[in-house]
Amino acid sequence: MLELKHIKKYYHVGDTITKALDDVSVSFRQQEFVAILGPSSSGKTTLLNMIGGLDRYDSGDLIIEGKSTKTFKDADWDAYRNNSIGFIFQSYNLIGHLSIMDNVEMGMTLSGVSRAEKEKRAVDALTRVGLAEHMHKRPNQLSGGQMQRVAIARAIANDPEILLADEPTGALDSETSEEIMQLIKELSKERLVIMVTHNPQLAKQYADRIINFADGKILNDSAPYSEHEADDHFTLKRTKMSFWTALKLSFTNIKTKKGRTFLTMFASSIGIISVAIVLALSTGFQTQIDKTEAETLAQYPITIAQQGQDTSQRPSQEKGFSKSDQVTAQTSAADKAQHVNKISQKYLDYLNGLNKKLAKNISYTYATGFNLVRDVNGQYKPVKFSNSNPERSGVDASAMMSTLGVGGSVYPVDRYGKQSYLESNYKVLAGSYPKAATDIVLVVNRDNTVNINSLKNLGFTVKENQKYNYNDLVGQTVKVVANDDYY
Repeated sequence: MLELKHIKKYYHVGDTITKALDDVSVSFRQQEFVAILGPSSSGKTTLLNMIGGLDRYDSGDLIIEGKSTKTFKDADWDAYRNNSIGFIFQSYNLIGHLSIMDNVEMGMTLSGVSRAEKEKRAVDALTRVGLAEHMHKRPNQLSGGQMQRVAIARAIANDPEILLADEPTGALDSETSEEIMQLIKELSKERLVIMVTHNPQLAKQYADRIINFADGKILNDSAPYSEHEADDHFTLKRTKMSFWTALKLSFTNIKTKKGRTFLTMFASSIGIISVAIVLALSTGFQTQIDKTEAETLAQYPITIAQQGQDTSQRPSQEKGFSKSDQVTAQTSAADKAQHVNKISQKYLDYLNGLNKKLAKNISYTYATGFNLVRDVNGQYKPVKFSNSNPERSGVDASAMMSTLGVGGSVYPVDRYGKQSYLESNYKVLAGSYPKAATDIVLVVNRDNTVNINSLKNLGFTVKENQKYNYNDLVGQTVKVVANDDYY
């Protein structure tokens, strides 16, 4: 049924190598009670862990019902432990927040046993170990002997072929130890039971076979057995646990540890809130910085004009009078400083292809002159978009810009197609943001003042400090007259 062939196991700690199992070969019958005796650090517990799949061998082979375990993966070992092995430990290893019934059912939960069948097996196992009246209690309500009985019931509930017991009576008194040993002896009549113990008297009294261990080797075997070649008919059943079962166990665990759970949740909440506050402050500061940068840079846009001044071409200082009797023809310093940009369609396409993160808003001003008139009391008056004084005959820079086109009125367009430049930087006092290309916007200062010349150039008869209502300005229309009609 179970055979170990030349099993070796070494533990490496720095340069020190400890031989836990040194070429161990042994076979076990399908039903027998085997006691493994030996001093501490002799390798008997390592052998038990190797058989139970809790530890891996370095070399050799562990054969289960004719099937080699050399190719076993973690999932295979899990299935083997859960379905073929039952463990009885000295320390019981019961889950404190679960009832005795739930502790016994736990192994079957991972095996995929139905709820009704699981409950029936648990009741039968607890009845067999004499705990039928205590199945709804919790581990802390039982004595040491009773808890060991629960561990035995849990080990046999899934009906394993092999039962492994590691010092099952080590923490019990002599009377309780005999009761537990009687129970284990009875179980060995229907399955293989392998027990590790330091007590030779218990081994001689209850075991059918005694194997003495020392220094990782078998010294003697009271009833050796030779395994015959057998066909591989061992099958593995995968372990699993449903989502609802896991959720129920987690909820039960939380419910039994309310204080600790509350403190953990409280501490976690403080940590999460602190992180949220830091992120909120960081985001808020960054948003404010971005807003300030945008507002500041909006006042000083990068302008590429058709003509520009190159100040580096201007002479730094005047030279003395020339003593030459000849006149030299040369370009003036002002003309040299004048630079004419070549703005072609190719260049415009380049601007349109710029990364939107580098240039979010772009506006284009075309030097196209318009003949603009407005109806004032039944008379058509020419208007222009300019802050220059219309009563002066001289032409200043503002007037020149007006004749070149509508440069003063053009604003950048958001290339993302979202909020416009005006919506981002200006507040509407009356009317609405422009919706069509022919809409006109009058911009005022913070104190609602506007250049008097701009109103005069729009055809208004206005005096210094004269006040206008918003309704007097909003809704005024300007007509564009074609050159052929105008002249």
